Amino acid sequence: MIFNNDSEPVFFIIWLILATIIVALIIYIVVILLESKTKASDKKFMILILAFLIVLILPIVLNAVTAVLAAIGDALADMRNAIDDGGRNYLILLSPVIGFLFLLFLVKYLIDIPWDHAIWVSLLLLFILYVLFTLVPELYTFIFEYEIVITYD
Repeated sequence: MIFNNDSEPVFFIIWLILATIIVALIIYIVVILLESKTKASDKKFMILILAFLIVLILPIVLNAVTAVLAAIGDALADMRNAIDDGGRNYLILLSPVIGFLFLLFLVKYLIDIPWDHAIWVSLLLLFILYVLFTLVPELYTFIFEYEIVITYD
């Protein structure tokens, strides 16, 4: 499933390793700034695991969440269309919110930092992931099959 795209698997693995290292360094620096250097040094292995989970597993989980939300939203939009032809599937737009919450819980419980610092780490990671996935879309295009498009009349 992972290597079904047109690009080579070696290219994907290289970008996966590079993205994991970049995200791990960002997490490490942010934990040093928000918590302490000893906390970051003690949690090096967990930071590396967290970075790998964020780069590889988070897109898979978000795709599954998006698929479920799309099915529920399409059913609700079809019911609305049967009434007055005004239904649209806006439920898919909750997928990034659920992704942020999932990221927040991963940061909180894997690095074991307080909630206020976990929120800042998660927000910064979300921004870095957005930039990283924009620059290297091959990291997530092997997973996503739903395109979120909203048109306004």
